[in-house]
Amino acid sequence: MGKTACSILLILAVILQAAPAAAVRIRVAQESRPGLGDFDANVLGHIDAYYEKEKAASDFYSYQAVSRYSFNGPHPRLQADTSHLFFVTTREGFSLFIVHDKPSDTDGGAAVMRIKVTGDPNGARVLVFDDPYSDWDSFRAAPGGRDFSTWHRWFPCCTDGIVLGALEGGWKVFAEFPLHDPLTGSQTIFGMKHWKAFSADGKQVTLKLVQGRRVRLDPIGPLVKNNSRQRERAPRRSAHRLFVFKRKIP
Repeated sequence: MGKTACSILLILAVILQAAPAAAVRIRVAQESRPGLGDFDANVLGHIDAYYEKEKAASDFYSYQAVSRYSFNGPHPRLQADTSHLFFVTTREGFSLFIVHDKPSDTDGGAAVMRIKVTGDPNGARVLVFDDPYSDWDSFRAAPGGRDFSTWHRWFPCCTDGIVLGALEGGWKVFAEFPLHDPLTGSQTIFGMKHWKAFSADGKQVTLKLVQGRRVRLDPIGPLVKNNSRQRERAPRRSAHRLFVFKRKIP
């Protein structure tokens, strides 16, 4: 009886210890018009993070593991002409994954994104960049790890994407397809029809794929430092350092 009781207590201790990291929920909100900042009035739902603590972000992304030049992770199941947004607790910590399109689609596409991280005392860094050697893909990361811009162009064979982490403290993430490409002034979405946030429990939150209309993501529960309903204004542009990775597609 004593050994049984000890075993039960040990199992409960392991479950309770793992639960906070595995059970992080993220609130998903999107402003009603570009730059309006009315996120609190437009909460679309909540998603759970996938829990893969034993894997590095690059292992979960599984770049080129099956389909060439593409995301091959176990979750979520990719959808055509869709930009996928989800979180994974990886070996590095809490990580944001963004994957555009799916392999072997009927067409390719292109996307320009801006991702802003606030409330994280250490900022974030790029853990994975798809594709790392492309002539058409690049990103800019501002010093401090709080402002990122990405340029992706992909072909029917492949996906594109990025992973940012590790997110800590009272963080918030703002993601958008800007109104205009800051380098060329052109539109920022090509070949995509859908934008969705994916949850570990299988649920999906549909986002409006509209240029300049920001999405806000933040953890709910004890990780949230405050629940201020103050509107958050459109972010100011700032100087960036440019990091370019190139790859040629055969």
